[in-house]
Amino acid sequence: MNERGSMLPFMAALIFVGLVVTGLAMDAALLAATYREVAFAADVGAEAGAAELAVGAYSEAPVLDPGRAEATAVRAALAARPRSGRSAVAGADSGGVCLTVTDHYQPRILGAIGVAPTEVTVEACAVPGRG
Repeated sequence: MNERGSMLPFMAALIFVGLVVTGLAMDAALLAATYREVAFAADVGAEAGAAELAVGAYSEAPVLDPGRAEATAVRAALAARPRSGRSAVAGADSGGVCLTVTDHYQPRILGAIGVAPTEVTVEACAVPGRG
């Protein structure tokens, strides 16, 4: 009985599975890096927004200027390691500022086999005096 080439289909399948697993691992690492970048931007923006104190706020407990805090938070979040397509939305009151930063992740390896892009969203909040 001639069994030449009987390992070829098995090896082809093994190589394919290995490439898919490698692509999955690489895309998971790149997605985690995108999350870290977005979290960094959200933290920077929230901290910058919390530093916007109202005029005369130094007499007692710090009081936030909500309008300036929102504008500063968004500006700082978009300037921290800027990426195209990143967006930021801030909300503030006299007690603190919260910022939501959103970025898109396009799978580089698994995108070739149809894995869809995903949205990465992180929210960070800060209050004057404590961060």
